[in-house]
Amino acid sequence: MIDFKSLSSNQRFVLNILVPLSYLFPLVLAYLGPKNFGFGFPGLVYAGLSVGAVGVLLWIAATWTLGSSLAVLPGTDQLVTKGVYRVFRHPIYVGIVLTLTGLFIACGSALCLVYVLVVVIPLNIFRARAEEQVLLQQLGPPYQRYRDSTIL
Repeated sequence: MIDFKSLSSNQRFVLNILVPLSYLFPLVLAYLGPKNFGFGFPGLVYAGLSVGAVGVLLWIAATWTLGSSLAVLPGTDQLVTKGVYRVFRHPIYVGIVLTLTGLFIACGSALCLVYVLVVVIPLNIFRARAEEQVLLQQLGPPYQRYRDSTIL
């Protein structure tokens, strides 16, 4: 794993920009690319929008709950266990995947769905693992107990 404390301020800055851009890129691609809404099935448009809406709501709720603890790179001095964090350890990552997947199903963008599978999901898995490693080091047994009592 990456030792985030050893990164220079320039490296941290670049990561703070590149990670969010990796989520924005497929949205721009879907917006500019050809549309095949619901892959030709109107029901998939509504299903995709529903999944995307759930993802956005989860993402917003998690961001709101984190408050000042929100950061792109892992590290904190406090453990957040309220709100959606009572159930999920990584609700923002789950929300991002649901949002993008739902929108790309609704748009009918196979290329963007592949991007979610090849880039977004592996990136979020990497981020979650790195975050958990840092939190275990920083918070110790309280984080382990929290981790054992939650999903994702």
